[in-house]
Amino acid sequence: MIEFLTGLLVVIPLIPVNDVLILWAKKDPNKSLSILSIMFGINIMVILTYGFLLKPDEPTNFTLGLLGAILITMIRKIKKLMK
Repeated sequence: MIEFLTGLLVVIPLIPVNDVLILWAKKDPNKSLSILSIMFGINIMVILTYGFLLKPDEPTNFTLGLLGAILITMIRKIKKLMK
């Protein structure tokens, strides 16, 4: 359970980064596709760095936590873009 929560904590750095990029995309809609690529790349870098730095004892639960964090940030991005 601790490994799952540790994996889920990757949400903390992802949310502010995604919020800034969404604001940028709303401000300049012509560049939204390139901003999407930047957001995807930054999210991958943050998640992979977080995963490789922690190297948990129970990688299955940790991976489930990471997947949960990705799902939470995706739902949050979709809600923000729909407003």
